[in-house]
Amino acid sequence: MKKQIYVLILLIMFSIYLSAEFDFSKIKNRVSEFTLPNGLKFILLEDHSVPIASFVTYANVGSSDERIGIYGISHFLEHMAFKGTSEIGTTDYHAEKKLFDQMDGIFEKILAEQNSIKPDQEKIKQWTTELEQLKKEADKYVVTNEFTATIERNGGSGLNAGTSMDSTTYFFSLPSNRLELWAYLESSRFKDPVFREFYKEREVIREERRVRVDNSPLGKLVMEELLALAFKFHPYGITPVGPMSNIENITRADMIDYFKKNYTASNMVIGVAGDVYPDQLKELANKYFSKLAPGRRNPWLFTVEPKQLGKKIMSIYEDSQPWLVIGYHCPSIRDEDFIKFSILDNILTSGRSSRLNKKMVIKDKSTLFIFSFAGFPGNKYPALYLFATLPNQGHTNKELEEVINREIEDLKKNPVSEEELNSAKTRYKVTTLRRMNSDRFFLGAMLQSEVLLGSWEKAFDNLKAVEKITTGDIQELVKKYLTEDNCVIATIEKKEEKKEEVKK
Repeated sequence: MKKQIYVLILLIMFSIYLSAEFDFSKIKNRVSEFTLPNGLKFILLEDHSVPIASFVTYANVGSSDERIGIYGISHFLEHMAFKGTSEIGTTDYHAEKKLFDQMDGIFEKILAEQNSIKPDQEKIKQWTTELEQLKKEADKYVVTNEFTATIERNGGSGLNAGTSMDSTTYFFSLPSNRLELWAYLESSRFKDPVFREFYKEREVIREERRVRVDNSPLGKLVMEELLALAFKFHPYGITPVGPMSNIENITRADMIDYFKKNYTASNMVIGVAGDVYPDQLKELANKYFSKLAPGRRNPWLFTVEPKQLGKKIMSIYEDSQPWLVIGYHCPSIRDEDFIKFSILDNILTSGRSSRLNKKMVIKDKSTLFIFSFAGFPGNKYPALYLFATLPNQGHTNKELEEVINREIEDLKKNPVSEEELNSAKTRYKVTTLRRMNSDRFFLGAMLQSEVLLGSWEKAFDNLKAVEKITTGDIQELVKKYLTEDNCVIATIEKKEEKKEEVKK
């Protein structure tokens, strides 16, 4: 007991220290914003302590914006955004362009033949061979990874991107005296993309799907089976990488149309943090980004997932480690209940002193670890509050499920103590404040708040909101959302266990 009190005191002291260091009014004074006439908004967080600048481009388009037939195109397009432009990544764009057109024409013929009543396999084979030859010819004009190499040659770091259900983000850092280089490169890839190596990159994405989903029992369970189980109508039910059949059939024309619709000035927000002054950024923004197509902000989906009518359960049988994943439908980030799940995480699974970690990992050693979080697979729309755990040797998924259920039922009957609630709040604040020391995390949070909540300033609101959460709020949260009818359960079981069931 003394040890727990000592740890709590340390957490509180650390939280107070970080809060003192992290003066939000001072941070807000370092933030400036402006919007170009075409609708592209820039948010700048000044920090002149070191001559570095970090950049994040937030595109308000993810896999939830896709339609049947092109699922996976947001992720595919993210890959293509690194392939250069008519000026970057080529020795002769005009010669390349002719080959692009020829390849597209042949691929359209292949698709048409495959979709005919009686496909002529010889024709398909012949055209496939022609397509491969044209790919080799096009490769002669490619300056491989020139976009990436240019950034690295100029001292850049952290170049990457990510596609989620809700958005696609692009980010990297450069010395601040290379600000104009960033403006040229970043604006070019969004106003002059050529989707170079389209057919070559398709194979990369197919392999990525095989590794992450098809050949990964956990990926298969969580990214496909669980989502399909939980969402009947909402696009959250489709994994961002998309079905293999879609990856294989998306055309360059599909990608061009999707890009033109979604990568518009009004549907993107750009964040800059570091050794940059507002006047500098405005001048370069007008020079390089003002020609991006205006467009419009993607509207919110009108598809609403209906209330679940009963508990859903499914299992897959694999020669792998068993897994237990439990999901409860929960609200979106715009709902006032959303932040309460973060405190519930700290009560149940986050940190050594959380209830289920103490019981399942430390005391009983029934699981190797357990974690939970709200907002799977996204938080723009109502999604899932997820528990995930894997049984230790000699223990089963069913046993772990029962332990989790007992803890949930206890929370419904008995409110958490003020001491436990305050400890959970403190741990949440410590984790959040630590993350805010990362420019990329901080920028990402601000840009997400700008798009999903209407203002970058709302990125600061959660630390205030958690202070108002009461023990009664947590109890009502569990009663409202963590119910059997609102639950989906997906497990990985051993293959031999299935054989035993059949014998019985």
